[in-house]
Amino acid sequence: METKYILIAIITALCIIGLFQLVNEGEGYPEYHLSVGKIADFELVAPFDFQILKSDEQLQEEYAQALRKADKPYTFSPDIEFEAYRNLDQLFNYIWEARENPNPESVILKAREEGFQLENIYSLLHANEDMINSLYNSVRNILTELYKVGIYQGITGDSVLVVTPTGNKKFPRTRYFEVEEAKRLMKSRMGPMAQNLLLENNLNKLVMPNLVVDAVQYAKLQEEIKKQINPVAGIVLQNEIIIRKNQRITEEDINKINSLVREYKARGERRTSLMKWLSFMGLLIYILACLFAFNLYYWHTPYRETYGNNGTYILNLGFVLSVLMTIITCKMLNLNASIIPLVMFSVTVAIIIGFDFAIIYSIFSILMITPFANWDAFNLALLLTSILLLLSLMRNFKSRHDFLRIGVYFFLILNILSYALGMVSYSGNDLGEKFQSLLQNTGYSLISIIIAILGAMGLVRYFERKLHRATKQVLLELQDFNHPLLKRLATNAAGTYHHSLIVGNLAEQAAAAIGANPLLARVGSYYHDIGKSVHPELFTENNEDSSEFHDKYTPEESADIIRDHVKEGVVLAQKYHLPQPVIDIINQHHGTSYIRFFLDAAQRKGEVTDLSAFRYPGPLPQTKEAALVMLADIVESTIKSKKDVTEEEIEKILDDTIQRLIREGQFNEAPITLKDLAKAKEVMLPILAGIYRKRIEYPEEASP
Repeated sequence: METKYILIAIITALCIIGLFQLVNEGEGYPEYHLSVGKIADFELVAPFDFQILKSDEQLQEEYAQALRKADKPYTFSPDIEFEAYRNLDQLFNYIWEARENPNPESVILKAREEGFQLENIYSLLHANEDMINSLYNSVRNILTELYKVGIYQGITGDSVLVVTPTGNKKFPRTRYFEVEEAKRLMKSRMGPMAQNLLLENNLNKLVMPNLVVDAVQYAKLQEEIKKQINPVAGIVLQNEIIIRKNQRITEEDINKINSLVREYKARGERRTSLMKWLSFMGLLIYILACLFAFNLYYWHTPYRETYGNNGTYILNLGFVLSVLMTIITCKMLNLNASIIPLVMFSVTVAIIIGFDFAIIYSIFSILMITPFANWDAFNLALLLTSILLLLSLMRNFKSRHDFLRIGVYFFLILNILSYALGMVSYSGNDLGEKFQSLLQNTGYSLISIIIAILGAMGLVRYFERKLHRATKQVLLELQDFNHPLLKRLATNAAGTYHHSLIVGNLAEQAAAAIGANPLLARVGSYYHDIGKSVHPELFTENNEDSSEFHDKYTPEESADIIRDHVKEGVVLAQKYHLPQPVIDIINQHHGTSYIRFFLDAAQRKGEVTDLSAFRYPGPLPQTKEAALVMLADIVESTIKSKKDVTEEEIEKILDDTIQRLIREGQFNEAPITLKDLAKAKEVMLPILAGIYRKRIEYPEEASP
């Protein structure tokens, strides 16, 4: 492995360590990465005496119990009594208003909106004023007596703690009226008269508890109870064993460890410089080992030659970003490691590079993030298993870019495995709590997967364009006739443009017949002669008088001019960032074949000194698509050069062309077989016959 790859690994490791130090800066206290249910792999001994502090849950439970047992302080609320009198006044105002209104029903509806029931008002509409005033005074006196004694609601104890000017005093609960009891008393005092039914329907607005909790005194009581709760659950003595090696960790053990860390912070006893240095070096060595192993593996794969140094930089940057996402997920958001959106990079690598390499990359990514996920082996194993299963399923996808399907599959895989492992670890207690935790993780995983899939879509699209990949989406965009190169070809070289369209049709159908990529074959055909748009007048299909131009040059010079259209096509393709497979078709569609027209002319004149001056430099077609474009290009050009051809003649041209290309070795480096060529001929023949079949000559229309 070259020195620069080692340097890349070191720089990446330092970046990762830098992230770790940035997140943990200012802590410097001993850390114990343990959780309930895990098996301790070390023994922990108390370095000094320290108190075992109760957990927040324990303190909250003790506080709630003490508060339930304590007597709440009650006081008489003048506001409640005032509201009752105001409601009484409002009720009788409605009565007076209804007496004066010719349409009392409107008053009844208006009162109902305020919560009053006036259905029994009719007996009072024609009563004399003295009777109504007497009724009002009677009700008010009863209310005054009730509120003077006191009305309560919801008090269950035998006594009531009441705040008085001289202090808090306890009185028997029976001293006061319960709210329902007060209502019954009021109804009995009012009697069975019809107008009293009116008041009975509105008792909820008149009789309300005025013995209420004193907010100020209750707040003081709460503070006193909090101060009285002892936060200490016990004590651990120096040299006492806190955790034994190979024991299962319990809630009590976690509480002891948290108490030890709090005591470290209270004493200000941070880790010593030696402890910090050893921790830093240990983590650095681990990260470097993972990075060296990965980069060494990458060095020996063919992908290094394909993607070069940029591939190395990007893959190592992916590790840094994976660690950053882990820190955000596990350290900042306190979520479990299975929620880390690591699948973003795994899917991107699978689509851009390949599935086998993506599996290796995913494994190394998990190894890299493990220290930053609190060594959570359970959830990291769940995440890795889900990613590997997804990559295995993606191999069978017809389209690697089906991101919605990828997201749905990963969501189902991750959560099915999570629920399955949750059932394995279920102890038989707290089923509701366990189910709630799984549902919560399901929600978090949905958000994480959405982020990961959106990120993968963006990364894949960026790298496909950056690496000039011939993906389906890119090829579909390239076959748009509004593409600048195709518009240039159609404008400057119309004959070549129409030739390319026919070649595209032939190559696409043949590619579909032999299992090649039809879309690539069509797009490659559209652009294979794009170089002719530079000097279109030199080619017969664009200029019938092109021979006059070539008469000025020797056959060898003309052959050199014709040969340049391949180079010029490659330059244009690179300028417009066409994908590499399309550029390869442009470069390979003539292989090393001879420029026969000018070779024959030179041979007739006896001017042939070097045959290589009359042949294309290659390379030979390397793919099925390039071989089919070569065949379609030659056959279409040959048939077009003849005036009238029959289907038998077209078939003979196809056979002769295939035999000649085989003889010349033009297909030697393409993975195409004789069977493929036979299928290609079978598909191309009816298309060519349909295009170039001789038509019936229509007679001229006779003049009347």
